[in-house]
Amino acid sequence: MAVFRTPEVAPGEYGDLFEFLMKELKLFKRQLVIMLKHVQTGESMVFEEAWYDYHLKDRLTHLLKTDDYAAVAALPINKKGQTGIYIETRYVKSGKLVGLQLVEARPHEGGRYVGLTPAVVFTDADGERMLPFAQKLK
Repeated sequence: MAVFRTPEVAPGEYGDLFEFLMKELKLFKRQLVIMLKHVQTGESMVFEEAWYDYHLKDRLTHLLKTDDYAAVAALPINKKGQTGIYIETRYVKSGKLVGLQLVEARPHEGGRYVGLTPAVVFTDADGERMLPFAQKLK
């Protein structure tokens, strides 16, 4: 059981969840060209995005940094792409791995995407505990 977090790479910006899973933790491997499989379970990665009203940015940032997932789950989710912030989730269906991160799209900075919170990766029992939360973020 473990919980891993990305470090801050610039003031208020954190390392990317996908890069963290693939390159640093090496918890997924590529099979064929685009299929990503968990190295231990062989399960495919599930990828979801939950978009939120932009005025919730500071609140979401605070809630995720303090691990208040119950409060996050109570917030309303928008339709995809209607705002500039979203929670990215990547997990396997067994819950042996659940990762999430609050991301901001910044078209005014050349279309850059910025992690506003550390990418958090939950494994084993911690991942199984977080799976219901991650599955609600669609």
